[in-house]
Amino acid sequence: MKVICNRGVLHEALQHVGRVVTGRTTLPILSNVLLEAKSGRLRLVAYDMEIGAESSIAVESKEEGAITVPARVLSDVVASLPNATVEIETRERSLLGLNCGRSEYTINGLPAEEYPSLPEVSGEVAFTVSQRVLKDMIRTTVFSVSSDETRAILTGVLLRKDAEGMKMVATDSYRLALKSAPAEAVEAEGDGNWEAIIPARALQEVNRMLDPAATETPVKVRASEQQILFEVGPYTLISRLIEGQFPNYQRLLQSETKWRVVVSRPDLLAAIKRAAIVARTEASKLIFRTGEGTLFITAESADLGKAHEELAANIEGEEVEIGFNAEYLTDVLAVMESDNVLWELTGPLSPGMIKGSSDPDYLYVVMPMQL
Repeated sequence: MKVICNRGVLHEALQHVGRVVTGRTTLPILSNVLLEAKSGRLRLVAYDMEIGAESSIAVESKEEGAITVPARVLSDVVASLPNATVEIETRERSLLGLNCGRSEYTINGLPAEEYPSLPEVSGEVAFTVSQRVLKDMIRTTVFSVSSDETRAILTGVLLRKDAEGMKMVATDSYRLALKSAPAEAVEAEGDGNWEAIIPARALQEVNRMLDPAATETPVKVRASEQQILFEVGPYTLISRLIEGQFPNYQRLLQSETKWRVVVSRPDLLAAIKRAAIVARTEASKLIFRTGEGTLFITAESADLGKAHEELAANIEGEEVEIGFNAEYLTDVLAVMESDNVLWELTGPLSPGMIKGSSDPDYLYVVMPMQL
């Protein structure tokens, strides 16, 4: 293999695929990235047997071929090279040579034949969605997944497509985030309902691929029974799906509201962040109490002291006192963009529902804490 390409373009492609590589693999070759020169393009692939990423860039190809080299080493070297053209060539004994200006490097590699192939995703489910819509859906839900690997179902995000459009749902059993997109935002090939549970890590990588301003390049999604593929221009990401039944989240959305609080989102977020400083040693517990036109926020710690905040609010219903985890609230308020939030409560021991004043397609449910 012998190709010439732009250093900046190569670096960007390496960043995309390199994030898939983990240092926890027992197979040394999975720490490598595959480079394959063919038909005037250089294909870059990384795969950890769960998630795979692929990128393709235009090159001046003088000789076709393929090799695998350590992803971290190659990425660091390319990132540090001057902005100029880079000449890449394979040498004997699986060595890769890089020349850029007056810089010359040789990197030890492994044969391309030993690298596992990316799975084929040829399922009947296929649709396209804008980068802006998909990025917004991932951004507002993925933070709610569980980090407990013993509950694999909750470490993923449910993606559902039906006649009404598309939904993403994430929960760790203490909170739930749901974001919807209308049917007109999704161009589907064929009818019918479909849903799958996608690992949060895969969606985080997809999120990094997306540019909301790129209105002319939609995201192409294709899924089989066990795999899902996201294609954005020259970038592709493939992920294994999580098997199992996602929790019945609909039952959390059917409670009758007894209290309704409307408050400024920036003011509420700032007040919670301040009070959370005191609540750190008390499991981040904050106490919220409604009064006439006022939302009171308090926290108390035997080690640190007390916190008291008051916010002007529009309140419907009698007084209520309820406890919530500060981190669960700051997470959602930070990703919302509405000026005001609507907080619906059914009781001091029942989940609270948070909505944005200007985003009817998003809601967040959070469990209370014992007072």
